[in-house]
Amino acid sequence: MSVSERKRAAIARAALTLFASDGYERTSVDAIAAEAGVSKRTVYSHYGDKENLFLSVVRETYDAMLARIAEIVERTAWDRDLLSALTSCVSAVTRSIVRAPERSTLVRLLMTEAPHFPALIDMLHTREIAPLLAAPLAELTAAGRLSAPDPRQAAEQLSALTFGQVSSRSLMGTVPLTEDETARLLSGGVQVFLRAYQTAG
Repeated sequence: MSVSERKRAAIARAALTLFASDGYERTSVDAIAAEAGVSKRTVYSHYGDKENLFLSVVRETYDAMLARIAEIVERTAWDRDLLSALTSCVSAVTRSIVRAPERSTLVRLLMTEAPHFPALIDMLHTREIAPLLAAPLAELTAAGRLSAPDPRQAAEQLSALTFGQVSSRSLMGTVPLTEDETARLLSGGVQVFLRAYQTAG
């Protein structure tokens, strides 16, 4: 990573933290620069202005999480039994994303600032987890292992039964769950999903 890339990453981390803790209006570019250990001029050279910095940091953080989810989905061994494959996938996503500190920070930020930034709502509508899960579910349906005529809807339901349960029980990541409790929620969610979608064969 180059010096410029390291500075940009430091600015993004500082901005995400300060925007989430102090809010968009109360967070100054001076404070972000100080937190990141760079000059104010460096912040502007990378992001232009405060609003663009805010939108870029949210988008980049969200996209980085989606990229990690895509990698997990791609490396899941879908040819083994479905209970093991789905449990392995949602467990890895939960460890990497759902319980990640930046996710809870991002969730809090979106909840407080989205009403003031319609662009954030548009971003969430075009960047979702469901399409990443829908692809293997469609392939499993084509192979006759699942019966999911609408893979996108099935993916949304799988997410709700697994990640949604963990997020709800942990209050969006603010209350730590034990490994056993997390595993119980994920296993139960996958089993309910398979009862609805797994074919008799």
